[in-house]
Amino acid sequence: MDEAAGRPPGKGVARWRVEAALVLATLLGSVLVWLPYWSRMGTVYRFWDGPNYLFVAKSLYALDTGNPLLAYVYDPKYYLVHLPVYPLLVRLFSFIGWQRALLVVSVGMAAAAAILFYRLARDVWRLPSPGWLAFVFLFLPPRWVLYRSVGASESTYLALLLASLFLFEKGRTGRAALLGGLATLTRIPGLMLAPAYLVILAQKKRWREVPWLLLVGLPLAGYFAFCALKTGSFFEYFAIHSDKTATLVPFAFVSHFFKQGLYHQVEFYILLGLVYAVGVGRIRDLEVPFAYSFFEILLLIFMATEEWSRYFLVIAPTALIAGYRDILVSKAFRWVFPVAILMSFVYAWGTLPLNGCRPDIYGHLLYHLGILREFTP
Repeated sequence: MDEAAGRPPGKGVARWRVEAALVLATLLGSVLVWLPYWSRMGTVYRFWDGPNYLFVAKSLYALDTGNPLLAYVYDPKYYLVHLPVYPLLVRLFSFIGWQRALLVVSVGMAAAAAILFYRLARDVWRLPSPGWLAFVFLFLPPRWVLYRSVGASESTYLALLLASLFLFEKGRTGRAALLGGLATLTRIPGLMLAPAYLVILAQKKRWREVPWLLLVGLPLAGYFAFCALKTGSFFEYFAIHSDKTATLVPFAFVSHFFKQGLYHQVEFYILLGLVYAVGVGRIRDLEVPFAYSFFEILLLIFMATEEWSRYFLVIAPTALIAGYRDILVSKAFRWVFPVAILMSFVYAWGTLPLNGCRPDIYGHLLYHLGILREFTP
C-alpha cells in the first residue's frame, strides 16, 4: 500500500490509462492524416476552413478589402460567419506559430472530446465498453477524422458540447449553460442545447434553474452586437448565411443536386439522414442526449445545404456512437472496424489536396498577415 496516498501503488496512474490511450490515439490518428504531406504541410494548412480561421485569428475580424481571400467570396463581411471561440484559441496558442496553432487546437480539443465522451459513457450513460466506444468515436465517421486534423472548429465544438452535457447530467445547470454558450459561440447549432435543457428541466419541474439557460444564447447575442458595430446589422450572420436559411423547407438542397444531375448524391444523403435519425431514436433511454439530438436533427433537416455530412458531426457522438452502441461493441463490428479506419484515412488523404486555398493566394494571405516566414510548400 502507498501509505501517504492511502491507496495501492500505481492505482493513481492506472486509473488514467484509458484517457492516456485516447490522447495517444487522437494524436496518432491526426499524424497519420498528415503523413503523406509531412514534407509539404502547406497542403494541410490550406485546407478549408483553415485559411479563413487563420485570417480571423490574426486580424480579429478586420473588414479588410485587401484580404487576398476575397478572391473567393468578394465580401469582407463573409468572415463574420466564423464564430470566435476557435480562432481565439488559435490566437492564444499562436506563440508556437499561427499555422501550427490551427492544428494544435483541433487535435487537443479532439482529445478532450474523446475523454469527455468516455467519462459520459462510463459514469453517466453507463454504456457498454466505454473505452472502446470512445476509441470508435475518434474514427467514425470519416469526415470527423479529417476535420479534427485540420483548421476547423468541429473538435472545439464537440469538446464544449460534451462538457456541457456532462455538467448538466450532474445537475450543474448554470455551468452547463455557460459551456453551452461557448459551444454556440463556436458553431451555432449549440443553440439547440437551450430547448433540450428546457424540456428536461420542465419534465423534472426544476423551474428555478430555467433562467440559467439564457447563458446558452447570451454569448451569441454579444457576438451579434459586435457584428452590428462592424456592419450596422445585428443579424448580419444570418444575412451572410441566407442561402442556407431562406427557404426553411425540409431537404431543400435535394433539388439543387437534381439540377446538377448529381442524383447519386441524393441517395447518399437520404441514407445518411436515415442512419442519424434512427440513431437518435435509439437513445430515447438517455434523456439529455436524446433531447439535444432531437432538436439538432430537427434544425438540420431545414438547412438548405449539401454539407449535411459535415453538419451532422454535431450529433455524431450521441446519434452514431451512443445510438448504435450495441452494434459497435459486437464482435462482428470489431472485426471490420480496422477496414473502416483505413478507409477513413484514404478519404482524408484523397480529400486534403482537393479542397484547399490556391497556393498563390494562400502565400499572399500569409504576407498580408505578416507571417510569410511561416510559409511551407
